[in-house]
Amino acid sequence: MKRFGLFCVAASCLSATSFGAIRAVTPAKWNDAPNCWQMKRHAEKMSAVAKGGAKVVFIGDSITHLWEHAGKRVAAAHLSEGDSRMLNLGTAADRTEHVLWRLENGELDGYEAKAVFLMIGTNNTGHFPFAEEPPADTILGIRAVLDKIRVKQPKALVGLLPIFPRGRDVSDACRIRNEIVNKEIRKFCDGKAIFWIDFNDRFLTADGLLSSEYFPDRLHPSEIGYEIWFAALKPYIDYALSDGRLPSPVNLFPSRVTRENVRMDELSTVYPVSRIRNEGYGAQDWWLDRLLNNRNQIVDSKGAIDLVFFGDSITHNWDGEGREQLAELRKTYSILNIGYSGDRTEHLVWRGENGELDGYKAKCVMLMIGTNNQGNRPEDTAAGVKRVLETIARKQPQAKVLLLPVFPRAQPGEEARKKNEKVNEIIRGYADGDKVVWVDFTAKFLDKDGDVKWIMPDRLHPNAAGYAIWTEAVRPYFKAACGK
Repeated sequence: MKRFGLFCVAASCLSATSFGAIRAVTPAKWNDAPNCWQMKRHAEKMSAVAKGGAKVVFIGDSITHLWEHAGKRVAAAHLSEGDSRMLNLGTAADRTEHVLWRLENGELDGYEAKAVFLMIGTNNTGHFPFAEEPPADTILGIRAVLDKIRVKQPKALVGLLPIFPRGRDVSDACRIRNEIVNKEIRKFCDGKAIFWIDFNDRFLTADGLLSSEYFPDRLHPSEIGYEIWFAALKPYIDYALSDGRLPSPVNLFPSRVTRENVRMDELSTVYPVSRIRNEGYGAQDWWLDRLLNNRNQIVDSKGAIDLVFFGDSITHNWDGEGREQLAELRKTYSILNIGYSGDRTEHLVWRGENGELDGYKAKCVMLMIGTNNQGNRPEDTAAGVKRVLETIARKQPQAKVLLLPVFPRAQPGEEARKKNEKVNEIIRGYADGDKVVWVDFTAKFLDKDGDVKWIMPDRLHPNAAGYAIWTEAVRPYFKAACGK
């Protein structure tokens, strides 16, 4: 990036990240070396804060930083005087963790902003390979930044921007990762305190090509790009400063081509879907919290994970009714439990593709999923299971996979039981007896009348005795896969 001489990702400025939490949510300073210009910039911004800050604040990385270079004339014309004067808290090369450090260390303190605009994440995906920074981590990092902004500036309107498009076309690997992130972070916006401001399609042709006129290096905007950016934000700035009429969304129906558009013809059971809900910031927090905890465990393990339990609430509940059995197993094995209550096949596809199967090499993955797909045809649920197996094979090719049937539920003859039985008839054919092994012990859950209530009080989730049966059934497979 020759036109911006200060830009660098110098090793001398990088700070080490300790294990125990994913990089993207762990505040990180660049360091105090005399030649580390990022820290000099932080000092400059703290001087501006000491003089009263500003009503309008932009937070980000080099794309925001460059309002002072490629966007300089646009900023001078529209964002330099009165209450509209911008405080530019963009720092080139920053990732979410660097923004967290800056916000924790004063850049939003001591003044009351009216509007704070955030775009961050392209360096999270651009600086590290997928396995080291999967989309889940970047999403969680942006969530943490929003947390910090809301704590530091609780009265401000917050405008969250998608990560700008990068690369020539929709096949660009970083753009694909960024689109996954953008699809999820928009759900953090409630249209009241946090607004989603998406104008990315204005930079793109109808078939998804990124115009070199707007992005000469296909990463940073030109002056025209900054003009488009300001035009999109102006209604929000005016609203925040005047307490006037709420602006309409900049872009309700994006027309740009993305990988998502291309794949919408896939079955709902196989298309990756998260459970971040469209209910604004803070919704479905437990699901994101569990995702963060699991990603933290993966980082903390330094790749040493023996067993992965992959599924829904029945797997999740190894932490509950199955806790004694799990504790006993953990005396021998390192175990990652990535079961989530309420998940369906499509949610496992999303989690498997976007971080929970990355960063380690498991010896064995135990999979059971499908009982929450009752609204789907058995054939479609089975297709979802197959997609999950394909994801496991791609992400964890060395692992032995134990494929379990969907456990019996409801009473004999009821539709829910019949659907699960039909799914099981299909998916057992996915096991080859080598890489994927069919492990069926469900007959032990049935009483003489075929009912499961004695072992599953709600006819769905096993009690402690059920997890004991389960443990004894799978323990020989664990021993064979792990050699211990």
